Amino acid sequence: MRSYNRFRTDQEIECRIGGKDLIVSLYNLSCGGCMIETSDDAAEEGAEVELSLTGKTTIPGRIVWRLGKNTGIKFDLPLHQKMVEHFGYSDEEDFDRNDPRDRFGIPLVDIRPVAAGMIE
Repeated sequence: MRSYNRFRTDQEIECRIGGKDLIVSLYNLSCGGCMIETSDDAAEEGAEVELSLTGKTTIPGRIVWRLGKNTGIKFDLPLHQKMVEHFGYSDEEDFDRNDPRDRFGIPLVDIRPVAAGMIE
């Protein structure tokens, strides 16, 4: 049973697993942990992890499960709720279901055919 609400994310972050620097995909985040995707062999159950969410925020934790490329991390100390909300979004957010979205439910942005400074 989870102690914290999980927020979906869709971004790449810097991560150190077992002393090895990696770029991983962060798929969800809560105050108590997160799920990342990596194919690196250093990501094994019990390995120490440091996630860098911002240039100033590094979160230590430990890998508690691994299934294929997906890896579950439990933080050593809880992350502040405002930090979690900054990086993710809740499943309960009121999305317009007709808007185009990526596989994580994040709205796709319209790309303007002509932008300032473009030569036609």
